Amino acid sequence: MKKFRYIIMLLAVIGFTVCDNKSIEDLNGEFSNITFCTFNNGSVQPTTKLGKGIKALNTQFTDAAGNSLSLSFGSKEWILNEGTYQPVATLTTGGTYAGSINGATISEGSIDVSAVNGCYFISGLVKTSDGKQYKPYFKGELTFIVGEDDPEPSGYTMTIATSEVAIMDWTTFQNTVYPDVTKYTITVKDPNGQQVALFDAINGNSKQAADLAGTYTIVGDAHDAMQISAGYSIPDYGMAGGTSYLDNGGTMQYLTGGSVEITTAKSAEGETLYSFKGTGLETIDAAGTTGSGAFNFMFISLVK
Repeated sequence: MKKFRYIIMLLAVIGFTVCDNKSIEDLNGEFSNITFCTFNNGSVQPTTKLGKGIKALNTQFTDAAGNSLSLSFGSKEWILNEGTYQPVATLTTGGTYAGSINGATISEGSIDVSAVNGCYFISGLVKTSDGKQYKPYFKGELTFIVGEDDPEPSGYTMTIATSEVAIMDWTTFQNTVYPDVTKYTITVKDPNGQQVALFDAINGNSKQAADLAGTYTIVGDAHDAMQISAGYSIPDYGMAGGTSYLDNGGTMQYLTGGSVEITTAKSAEGETLYSFKGTGLETIDAAGTTGSGAFNFMFISLVK
């Protein structure tokens, strides 16, 4: 199969040469004095993140005659895929490229990319901004480094409401207010608008959303920073509420122990996204059934 594909590639290269005149006719304007460049040295430059899910795969080529070719391919992947890439002035989408030959910007002509077991075949027929025409060709290995994609919004949203921290003494029916901290009630909803989590997080006063990042301990009657006030369930009175999450079975679980980690990340567009991870959780549902659980809600957008 590998041998067969190499034969196909060889035929493709021969066919490309045979079809020079047709390729020239497909471009605008008159072509003459085309420079044939067989680039024998290729290298991969650092990949640039352009935006949401789009990268610029940057490459550089030289030949024995001193010609140089720079090509930046717009790609959704970290590895250059096969295909025909169209020229653009600025890379913003996949399937396009921006490039230059000997310092002159390529203004017209597509670039064809094929690959066999890491060996790339790159060819085209292009015009540059200085009025010259080139037929570049490269055959060789190119090794692309796979990086980490920027976080993208998951479609989940969150809101934050603030209130004072006050603990009721049910013996004396007196409220104790803690003025040095604030309760930040964080409500998380899925893309359909259904509530999937609520956290009564305690932290310092006048905190911005990003300042709430950290690991919180779930405790009853929470009144210290970096604590989350536990949820509750009183089945005999049909009452349940407070810190909770919706489990995979669609049952709201009220949290009575464990920890919740809040982290932030930046999307490619610069939006701050929030993630909530619950571990070692002790739970109780509205029917009074106790248990344990975990959750991980990622890349949530803040709605102000």
